[in-house]
Order: sequence, then structure tokens, then C-alpha cells
Amino acid sequence: MRFGRVIGNVISTIKHEKLKSIKLMIVEPLDPDGKVIGKEEIVGDFLNAAVGSLVIWGADGQIISDAMGVENIPLRGSIIGIIDKIDMEKLKKVIKG
Repeated sequence: MRFGRVIGNVISTIKHEKLKSIKLMIVEPLDPDGKVIGKEEIVGDFLNAAVGSLVIWGADGQIISDAMGVENIPLRGSIIGIIDKIDMEKLKKVIKG
């Protein structure tokens, strides 16, 4: 699982047959302090995350395949949780979604 922020959505008029019912979002991976680490990824979204949402996402296409009941969906990850807030008491830091 990874932590990240949704930074955009993907609009596509033509998709692979197995992606037709899947909403696609762009997520940038974040470290625990909320700093960007790495490149953005296009992931499937079954939870209706909005741009700006903090999310937990799995970087495994198997999660999507299991959720949709379809084998070999051509995606690398999916959003599996929306985070309202992260409160790090020791560091006196709050990251809001």
C-alpha cells in the first residue's frame, strides 16, 4: 500500500474494453511527511475520490481484478481508501485531505 494525493482525473473517450466501467485518477505518491516522492501514477478509483483527496492506494493490478471480477485488467493500481486527516502527535503535525 502507498500513501498519496489525487492530483487529477483521466478523461478518455476510447479505453481498453476492461477499463470501460473504471474511473481513472492521477495520484502522486507522498512520504509520511506529505512530501512528493516519485512519479505520478494512473490508478483505478472505486471510492469516488476527488482531486486533492489524500488516499491509500495499492500498486497492484490484482486488487482491481478482484474487485471487478475480471482477470488481467491493464492497470497498475487502485485507490483503496480515502484519508480525512493524519494526526502525528509526536511531531505536532497534521496532514488534511
